[in-house]
Amino acid sequence: MKERIAQLDVDRIFPFTIPAVAALSSRLDEYEERTGLVLDPGHRSFLEAADGWRAFFETQDLLSVEQLAAGEHREVFTAWIETAPPQALAAGYSAATLLPIAVDLEMPMFAAMRVIDGRVASEVLSLDPSGILDEYASFEEYFDSRIALTLLNLEDFESGAYRL
Repeated sequence: MKERIAQLDVDRIFPFTIPAVAALSSRLDEYEERTGLVLDPGHRSFLEAADGWRAFFETQDLLSVEQLAAGEHREVFTAWIETAPPQALAAGYSAATLLPIAVDLEMPMFAAMRVIDGRVASEVLSLDPSGILDEYASFEEYFDSRIALTLLNLEDFESGAYRL
């Protein structure tokens, strides 16, 4: 599907990428020990299969273990959440209560999982400057939703709707 989009995307709107090489379980264990967080099993399973995925959905990156902890993606999310929409702030969301799992460096689009008592909860929030766009019951549900949206993008490319 992403390969077909790349073939049709003559204007190079979306990068064509593949997932990163899997993270070792020992690396995830080290992350959890260093941060004091226990990762959600579904998200951890993804990281054990692919340690992140640049431009997973359009220009939004699914973060690697390293990016979960620090770096440009984490900094962009933290700066954004400090000025988050009232809806998110009213719900008590902050850089301390959310773990960003997907960040778009080109536009303020994010996905994050709540952190409760040192455990990363299964639910995923999709966020932008207007607030909480969607809530997903699990990482898997969030992941599947991005695949479904990518299929819609493919339909748009096939119909010629994505021409500059």
